[in-house]
Amino acid sequence: MNGDPYSVILMPWITEKTLDARRVADDDGNYKENNNRIEFIVRREATKAQIKSAVEELFDVQVAKVNTKITITGKHASVRLAEGYDAEEAALKLGAF
Repeated sequence: MNGDPYSVILMPWITEKTLDARRVADDDGNYKENNNRIEFIVRREATKAQIKSAVEELFDVQVAKVNTKITITGKHASVRLAEGYDAEEAALKLGAF
């Protein structure tokens, strides 16, 4: 893979479940804040380090953590942004909301 972030990240993964994952439940079961996560479908061979640098380059953010899982729909990367960066704003750059 070359240094092109578009060769790592194939598309954003936006479902009701991923939207809920951006929020954190408080003790009453209400949602109080987002936990700064965005999900993407990524190239199956992509490493967490490659995913992190691609997201940082594309969205001009700092990534705190990358989790990956392989499902029937492809390889998913759940990316948590670092403190001070907002997943809502990054998602808006996608034109997703």
